Amino acid sequence: MPTVGHDGDTLNLACGRTYVGELKLAGLRSVTLRTQGHCGMAAVTTAVPVSGWRRDTTQPSVWVADIEFAPAQIQLGSRFLMQAHHPNTPGRWLHGASRSPGHLRLRLHSSDLAGATLVWRANDWLIETRSIARYDGQTAYLAPGRDDSFGLPAETDFYVEGKRWMLDSPGEWAYEAGKLYLWPPDGRSPQERIWASPPGRAIDARDSIDVRIDGIRIFGATLAIDASGSHGLQVSDTVIENSGEAAIMAGSDMRVLRVAVRGSVQDGLRAADDARNVQVQDSRFDDVGMLGMPRRSRGAIVFEQAQRVIVQRNRIRNAAYIGIRVFRDALVSGNQIERVCQRLADCGGIYTFARDRQPLRVTIDGNRVSRLAGDSAFAIYLDDFANGVRVVGNQLLDNPSGMQLHNGFDNEISGNAFINSRRQHILFNETADHAVIADNRVYGNRFVSVGEVPVYRLWSHHGSQYVGRFARFHDNRYSRPPAHFAEVEGQGALGFDQWLAGVGTGDSAGTARSAGRSSPQLAR
Repeated sequence: MPTVGHDGDTLNLACGRTYVGELKLAGLRSVTLRTQGHCGMAAVTTAVPVSGWRRDTTQPSVWVADIEFAPAQIQLGSRFLMQAHHPNTPGRWLHGASRSPGHLRLRLHSSDLAGATLVWRANDWLIETRSIARYDGQTAYLAPGRDDSFGLPAETDFYVEGKRWMLDSPGEWAYEAGKLYLWPPDGRSPQERIWASPPGRAIDARDSIDVRIDGIRIFGATLAIDASGSHGLQVSDTVIENSGEAAIMAGSDMRVLRVAVRGSVQDGLRAADDARNVQVQDSRFDDVGMLGMPRRSRGAIVFEQAQRVIVQRNRIRNAAYIGIRVFRDALVSGNQIERVCQRLADCGGIYTFARDRQPLRVTIDGNRVSRLAGDSAFAIYLDDFANGVRVVGNQLLDNPSGMQLHNGFDNEISGNAFINSRRQHILFNETADHAVIADNRVYGNRFVSVGEVPVYRLWSHHGSQYVGRFARFHDNRYSRPPAHFAEVEGQGALGFDQWLAGVGTGDSAGTARSAGRSSPQLAR
């Protein structure tokens, strides 16, 4: 791996070559990293080739090689391979019982679990991992972890990974006592085809200023680009493949332009909470959080507390959890989000929240969100007191639900198309300690229903006297309105005429019924 010694340097990486190690740009100013030549992108990776393969004498389909470190990831060519795990099916979880945070009662056919990793569903939105310190044949005792705030549920769904005995299918690997065991998916020798990655960054740009990364391919790194604490970094026309924890950790004043993220174990792009002024534009995020067995994922593009961000004209397809998450002073515009929320429920295609109850000043405009997975996912999710959000001109097609306002107030929902939602189009869900949902404006939207799916659900833990202030509804169009048009706290299922006479007094009966006789025209 070449080194950059001075501020203002330009590092030209030769086209078609692969550079192995960590490229150190931390603390540098005005450095440019780019591919030189026209024979293909230069590649940067932390992965190293593994040689010296021989067949395992006890399991002839498995090959073994000596290796100097415990790998974080393995690739065969450009294909990501899974670590050995039990059970063997990605969609199947085992079931155990817990009576204390660090103890799980379970029964497996092997007692060799010390040092294995336990992976479990801690919540509908969270998957946790801990190492198993010991196992006595009935109870697994967990080692302390970095985040112990979410313990084991009383009834725990889990799987285990990382032991040699779990290596029972093509395309898997295991590490034990300085040896890497591999079952090639094609049955051929892995010689000159295997890359093993230790934990680490491919490009360390922490605390840098005005660095440019252009036209580079990065693969097989735990963290492809770490820009934590940086200012003014720009990443453009770059491809990031098979990341572990994340593809990009963003800093402030950052621009991400025309970047392709292809596959990650956990996240796509995320930012530290103190990041400001970040733009992510014209980029693609595919298979984020989808490599290997299910792990914790925050989402494809995630700004949990970062402010003043623009997420515009990106495409997100196949993600384990949230498509786009933003916080305050954000624009989410013109993005295409498809097939997200694949592995975690309680999820949104586009998500924001305001637990501090201060105005978000977020605009969600002109996005297309479609085909989300699971029963608890919402195309747009305004969570935890979200307020000051404009949701305008979006197309929400073929999703479990169109939208949820969870304790949300003072939001605008206008000009959107809610089409073929399977559970409801809009859910108002009031669970706060006191009545808080109020002053939302729902107007000029188009709703196309399938069967008897309600258009609205209005629920409050504080009784039916509060639902009338949830929102003002007017000038909405309803195609094929169901007989049970809405479900309202304290009133049950309402027909359309009952809706107009009660909560929905601002809607027009004539407009709704004429729309119900016409065929909706969907924008392409």
